[in-house]
Amino acid sequence: MNHSSQEWASQARHPGQPQFSAQAPGPYGQAQAPAETVIHVPDKRLRRYDKVAPGEPTVTIQQAGPGTDGRPLAYVHVPQDAPKGGRRARPPFTVSGPNGEPLGSVRSVGDGVYEVYGGDGAPIGRITRRGGRILPWPRRVQWSVQATQGIAPLVGEVGTSKAWVVFVLISPLYFVCWAVMAAQGALWLLLGEKGEAKKEAAWEMEPPTWTRWRSDGEPDVAIEYQTGRKYRLASPRLDHRLAYAQAVLHVWDRA
Repeated sequence: MNHSSQEWASQARHPGQPQFSAQAPGPYGQAQAPAETVIHVPDKRLRRYDKVAPGEPTVTIQQAGPGTDGRPLAYVHVPQDAPKGGRRARPPFTVSGPNGEPLGSVRSVGDGVYEVYGGDGAPIGRITRRGGRILPWPRRVQWSVQATQGIAPLVGEVGTSKAWVVFVLISPLYFVCWAVMAAQGALWLLLGEKGEAKKEAAWEMEPPTWTRWRSDGEPDVAIEYQTGRKYRLASPRLDHRLAYAQAVLHVWDRA
């Protein structure tokens, strides 16, 4: 790690807080997560991280599923004064455990590449976002998770090919419907019905979101996202700190 990376990563350590105590390493050398966990990562506060009150976490990563009661698993902290770099360079953030222990930190190095560090400042992996495009040929947004040791890189493309074909085919119909809804909203606004106008304006069609991360040539999915800001972590070999970082970056992309 170069000097600047060491300096930045050291900021993830909070004075007065216990240092992260790694879990017993699994066969691949990472801190293991349970065999399967579903987490929920809200995205509203990520969009306005600069408005979050000092001392409060920007996002709370919660356990989802029956009987979990939304138990907090980790807290994400984004500096209020961090510049908004867009999808190719999100602001740096740190992740702490339920008791305040530092779990890790994430820093953009530009061009959609993020370095991930553990609570002790040591590098544990890299996350890369490759942007989508239409020309010269269509390409979906692609995410990859590469641990410094252990499992092979995990790659996930946003949306299935069939879902994107359907989305493109029905888009013209959506724009017609949107124009009608917008006209109705404007009419409600002229009549003084702001609530009804907001309902009409809120109608939108979300592009395909289903994303599954797996190693090349492997049928088993390590991370899966369908909808609702919920992620299924299905591989015990995956370092949960990398999974949390990927989930935050992925949901931030959709915020």
